[in-house]
Amino acid sequence: MDFVDWRKLTPAERARAQRTQDEEEEQKNAAIRFHGIADYLIQKAQNAGQFDNLPGAGKPFQREALETNGFDALASNILKSIGAEPVEISLQKEIQRKTAQIEKHLAYLQHRLNYIQTLSKAKYRGRIRAYQREVHVYEKHYTKLLKEINSRTLSLNIMAPTLMHIHPLPIEQLLKEYREQFYVFDEE
Repeated sequence: MDFVDWRKLTPAERARAQRTQDEEEEQKNAAIRFHGIADYLIQKAQNAGQFDNLPGAGKPFQREALETNGFDALASNILKSIGAEPVEISLQKEIQRKTAQIEKHLAYLQHRLNYIQTLSKAKYRGRIRAYQREVHVYEKHYTKLLKEINSRTLSLNIMAPTLMHIHPLPIEQLLKEYREQFYVFDEE
């Protein structure tokens, strides 16, 4: 659509330009309604030349891949060629990332606990209370992360092959161990 300087147009030209814009907008909306948004966006990208010079352009699909492995293998090969990964792999990576995040924070809390245990309790009450507050606050976040990991694990176990299955985390047992390990000052 070209720029129209409405100030320089006569009323008749302004009405014609408005009708043209309205018609173009209606055609675009009709195309979206008729073909769907995906088809419209694909057509728009084709018209803009975004599919030109793609790797493998003009080369036929490998017939062997289609005949032996079927459509899923072809789709998997296409996804691999553009750098995408299957949902199962991304779920597995997310579970590993969240587990590493938990382990890192638990190591930090253990380091703080070791340091605080070397201090005189009478002299450093403020630091001990700050540590206790942090342990209490992180317990809620820890529980939330464990539940998220179990949710992702369930999703992974539903959609992935048996070899990729992961056992869910025993949340109650891990919370009990967390309390035993880090709530050392609460008894006093």
